[in-house]
Amino acid sequence: MRRSRSTADAGRTPASGRVAAVLAAAAVLIFAPGIAQAAFNGSDSASLPVSSATLTSAATVTASCQGSNLTITVTSWAITDPRFTGVFTVSSGGSTVFTGTSKQSGGASYKASITPHTGTWTWTVQNQYPVPGTSNTWTGPATTGQFTCT
Repeated sequence: MRRSRSTADAGRTPASGRVAAVLAAAAVLIFAPGIAQAAFNGSDSASLPVSSATLTSAATVTASCQGSNLTITVTSWAITDPRFTGVFTVSSGGSTVFTGTSKQSGGASYKASITPHTGTWTWTVQNQYPVPGTSNTWTGPATTGQFTCT
């Protein structure tokens, strides 16, 4: 005689059926890892371990005009780090006629034979930092002024 299953019996799975289901699931995960996917959302933050260099460009500039020589003296150069280079330029009418550099915070004295030296000259002081291992140079803001030789 055939026995009918009740509702309580229908929820039961024989032990061999459970083992077969576990093996089938394991086989799918082993042989098809692409279907096992997960999504993660999250964020994190941290401050960058860098500091900023002060490339302030300031100096005291004086000029002396004697004969055909124009002597320019730069003192109290605001070079705060020996790796910085101070760049000093003199121009007239939009053309640069003299460029000098210094790595000394005390400045330097430059002699330029500019003929004719009479007229109004614009000077610019600018600190620079050549970044090691690259062709990059950080440049500070320029400080400018004028002097006149008569």
